[in-house]
Amino acid sequence: MNYYTGAYYFIKLKPVDYGTIKGSKIFTCSRCINDSYFDDWAISWATTDKKELDETKAIFSLTDKKVEEIQTWADKKLDEKKLGWINTFSDLKTLTEYKEKFFPNELNFQILSISFPESELDEAIELTQPPDAQGGEMGIHTKLKNKEIENSGGTFLGFDIIGIEVGGDFHSFHCHDLSTDLKEKFGLTINEFGLIENFENWDELMEFMNDESNGFEPVPWFYVKVNQIKNKKSTVYNNI
Repeated sequence: MNYYTGAYYFIKLKPVDYGTIKGSKIFTCSRCINDSYFDDWAISWATTDKKELDETKAIFSLTDKKVEEIQTWADKKLDEKKLGWINTFSDLKTLTEYKEKFFPNELNFQILSISFPESELDEAIELTQPPDAQGGEMGIHTKLKNKEIENSGGTFLGFDIIGIEVGGDFHSFHCHDLSTDLKEKFGLTINEFGLIENFENWDELMEFMNDESNGFEPVPWFYVKVNQIKNKKSTVYNNI
């Protein structure tokens, strides 16, 4: 089956601080769990709470001047559709340029991509499109509608299950700390990256995930491949 690239992400892993997976580092692109080096604070017109911005500057060792430089660059790339809302990169060239330009000495990072299966592509495109003519287009939709077959040259780490919000954010199945329940019900195997190993019964699992009575967010859920794009400067964690 073909998989289609949904986005690239520039991520800083951090230990989960809750539940049965507390202390683990999960290779998910969900902002609920990990930090993103590119986020709403990097867009000049986006409203960012001062406390949140101060926390971001502390996490990534950013000065006010550096934030302004990032915003000038990012605004231009966003107009060119090289970046997407809320924290997506459309291609590896743009992501690499961003990393080398603004975080050249950073070591504690991951470059990850998510790709959607062909069987769910049309539904994913439909359900991620703007709700109305005035609504902004999320980065995942912009990339998916081009139907670009995955060709990242990355290393397959496993599958994540993501629930996509209208604003472009998405949850991971780990956000609900229900991985143990899913393992028991469907016989899933979670690997050292916190991701699902090869699995066959996706239809039944996704039907379960999309039934909000089972305790998940009332958003559309999809399973996606997660690839790690190798970089000689990045740090790899195998910790689950």
